[in-house]
Amino acid sequence: MRFPSRLLAANLFFAALVWVAFYVVVTLITVGIAVYGTLTKSVWEGATQLPRWFALFVGVALIRDFLPLYIAHGQTRRQFGAQAAVTVALYAPFLSALLVLGYLLEALLYHLAGWPQELSSAHLFGSPTQVPLVFAEYLVEFLAWIVAGAFMAAAFYRWRGGGLLSLPIGVGLIFLGEAAVGAEFRLPFVRLGLDAGSAPGVPVTLAAGLGCFLLGLAMTWSIIRDVPLRNRPS
Repeated sequence: MRFPSRLLAANLFFAALVWVAFYVVVTLITVGIAVYGTLTKSVWEGATQLPRWFALFVGVALIRDFLPLYIAHGQTRRQFGAQAAVTVALYAPFLSALLVLGYLLEALLYHLAGWPQELSSAHLFGSPTQVPLVFAEYLVEFLAWIVAGAFMAAAFYRWRGGGLLSLPIGVGLIFLGEAAVGAEFRLPFVRLGLDAGSAPGVPVTLAAGLGCFLLGLAMTWSIIRDVPLRNRPS
């Protein structure tokens, strides 16, 4: 089995299909708000909370589903670890590009309809059409969420119930990514907002994102480097 090419291609295709369905739903909600209420801000901005969770579970699946599969088909753990890192490094910017496209399509719709596309939270970007800044923000976030998912999944795969101890560290990785872009941090029962303008500069943000990515990979590798394969319950 070829890895990461087949795994990456399959997941990119699936992400594109999910994005199409997601964009249609968000657009219908946008039109519904405009028709039955008052549309004063970007709906896509609020909707981008969900893709973060999608990225988290991509990281979970990478370890829970694909690690045992590819090792059982001849990959060494070292090969899997290196190639999984490549997969994440390519998958995160693809997801970021999809969100950029969503903002641009929303901007076109709002322009044609004469609706204000205002942002309601702090971001690296001041306008949804600032493509490089939009891309950089979501790239850092997706890297953080994916590696956090992979780290926590590795802990649960190896230690089962003991993986609960990895949750604060996984949340910390996510918070580091969110803080790097000055974005709002949301988890169940947790919502931390950063003041507008508190986001660091782009070089600092990218450096923090890279550091979060490498830290998450290093911690995940420390768990899976000699992890025994487990039989799935029938």
